Amino acid sequence: MNLLAAIVCALSLGPADATRLACRLERWPDCGEVIAILRVESRGVAVGVHTRHARRVRGAVFWRRAVEAGLLHPERCGRHQQADGGEDWGIRGPHGLAAAYSVHVLGDCVGPESADVPLLSAVMTIRRLRVLRDRYGLRTAGGRAEAWRRGVGRG
Repeated sequence: MNLLAAIVCALSLGPADATRLACRLERWPDCGEVIAILRVESRGVAVGVHTRHARRVRGAVFWRRAVEAGLLHPERCGRHQQADGGEDWGIRGPHGLAAAYSVHVLGDCVGPESADVPLLSAVMTIRRLRVLRDRYGLRTAGGRAEAWRRGVGRG
C-alpha cells in the first residue's frame, strides 16, 4: 500500500477505530480513557457541530477567548477567521472538542472542521489530555475527565 492510500484509509476510519489508531500513533497508554470521552461526547458517532446541549457556550465565545489566549491568529491565518458568527469554533466532532481551543495542537493554521475528522479529533483529544497530565498535573483519568467537563481550576 502506498503512503497516500494509507493516509486516505486512516482518515476514513470510523470514530472508534480512528481513536484506537490515534492512541497507538500518539503512544497514549490508556486508550480506554479516550474511548470513554468518545462515548460520552457522541456515543461513538461521527458528528460535526454539537447543537443539542442545553447550556451550550456559543462558538463565538470560544473563538474570542482562544484569540485572546493566543491559540488562534486570525490576523495572519485565514482559517482562523470567524465565519457564520463564529459558531464553527464551538463544540464539535466525535470527541466533543472546543475547536477554538484544540486545533492549535495540529499546527499553526488549522481550521475548525478538522475536529470533525475522527482521526484528527482523536489526536487532538490525546494531545489535550497530555497537556492536562503534564502541565496541570492531572495524573488520573478521573481528574482529567473532570477538567475536560468543567475546565482546569474549576471545582
